[in-house]
Amino acid sequence: MAENGRVFRANLVQKQGQKAGLTYSTAPQVSWALNQLYPFLIIFDGLLNNLMWCCDDIWLPFIYLVLLTMVVNLGEVLDRYSNIIKALVASWLGLMSLVFVVLSYLYYISSVVHELKQEEPPTLDDIVVIMENVHYKLERMRDDVGRISRIRKRELASLVLILMPLNWLVSTYMVSTQSYVKFLVTAGLIFHSSWCQCTLRLVWRSLFVRQVFFALYKQQRTTLSKDPISDHYTVIKDALDVAVPRELDLLDDLKHAMRLKQFVCEAISNGCDQLKGDPNYHWVKVLVVEYRIYENQRKWPLDGWTHNTLTYERTKYSTGQGSTLSRSLSPWEFQESLSPDWIWIEDGWKPHEWEYCDTEWNIKGPVDSLDCYTRTRTWVRSAFQSLPEL
Repeated sequence: MAENGRVFRANLVQKQGQKAGLTYSTAPQVSWALNQLYPFLIIFDGLLNNLMWCCDDIWLPFIYLVLLTMVVNLGEVLDRYSNIIKALVASWLGLMSLVFVVLSYLYYISSVVHELKQEEPPTLDDIVVIMENVHYKLERMRDDVGRISRIRKRELASLVLILMPLNWLVSTYMVSTQSYVKFLVTAGLIFHSSWCQCTLRLVWRSLFVRQVFFALYKQQRTTLSKDPISDHYTVIKDALDVAVPRELDLLDDLKHAMRLKQFVCEAISNGCDQLKGDPNYHWVKVLVVEYRIYENQRKWPLDGWTHNTLTYERTKYSTGQGSTLSRSLSPWEFQESLSPDWIWIEDGWKPHEWEYCDTEWNIKGPVDSLDCYTRTRTWVRSAFQSLPEL
């Protein structure tokens, strides 16, 4: 006890670590299963760290890369080396590399299991953190592989037709099968390294590389629309009932269209049910649509945002749904080409806010940032057309 009469006691409650809500909200069976799964998660996370070059020792993935290359080289020893001494040395290096890789990973597994037995049992927060790490790394690897699955069937067929003869020529006349396998193993192991990713990004900055790539895959290539009218609009009301005064039929076509637009707007906003049975009105059906034209721009280092997009990208103006976009006229050129039986509801086109995107036109948000290289906005305008009476 202190001299001033105050009593000091040890604070045994730790403010960091496991959250009470997670403990009480998790069933005991689930907690036990996660505790049993924890060693496997640590081992699998260590494997992913080496595959993605994000472990603490940056030289460890490189050492494994060299060892696995020597192991793959073991298959071509007899074909490559005619000298028996060189073949024995290469075989010894390959076998020792294989033994070292297997023993090192077995030692890592035994060390993890031994340390977990010596330490306190993990909390649920520890298990959740390691699960999130594994999930994030698997998501990154899935995104890299998922680019192939996003290729359309026609593009995939053309790609296979191009790569099959090339693959046959390379594996038959240029390199051996073992060298080809070694190249694939090496490429797969170094793909996620930081220097490989930086090199790929630098190569991707070349306009020639992009043009060749998209010429083979033919992704996001825009074409002229065969049916420009139907590609531009979205149906709002397919058969809207509009009450029209009978004296409106006595007006000429221009005045009739202007007055009819007023009643269509009232029918869209308020409806015309209160006029049913009124002998002074007759009913017509109209098709109400909304025209959408997308304006696209790309950001350049010196010029800023301009309509000068790449040859394989979206054009200055485009239309369509999703990834199937077609080249379009500007909104003002398009309205001049529209047939006279369509009547505009608004007096002019209304632009939406810019949506900023990455290099593949994936929307990032309404604000420009360092990872935004393209942007798009939508010009909209509604119109209607009288449907023929049945």
